[in-house]
Amino acid sequence: MSDHPHFAEGHDTIAIRTVRAHQFFSMVILVILISLFLVYVALSLYQSSGTLQLDLSRPGYDSARQEAVKDKEVFNGFSGDGPITKDTLNEFDTLYKKKAAEALIELDAFSGDALSDSALALDRD
Repeated sequence: MSDHPHFAEGHDTIAIRTVRAHQFFSMVILVILISLFLVYVALSLYQSSGTLQLDLSRPGYDSARQEAVKDKEVFNGFSGDGPITKDTLNEFDTLYKKKAAEALIELDAFSGDALSDSALALDRD
């Protein structure tokens, strides 16, 4: 046996008994603290990455939101209704290739130019 009576089997310290008695409450507090930390990390990344400046849904950007008008050209797209025939597949393929060619930009996706105003089509009048 041990020379110390407070470490004998069956005799836990007060701190261990307190933690065991409040395990659920302790876990809830721990989960809340972890989630607050992760939210802090996410918001700091949101600010440091520059995404904050691109977010036009924030209050105070009403004038910028009104200036960001869409093109007057209306894209009718592909109808989701109707039968699937060879002609409808060809029509979809043609529309898809056309839009893919418009979206294709000769930029490295990991360079800073990928988020430039011209790449995002924000420089149009």
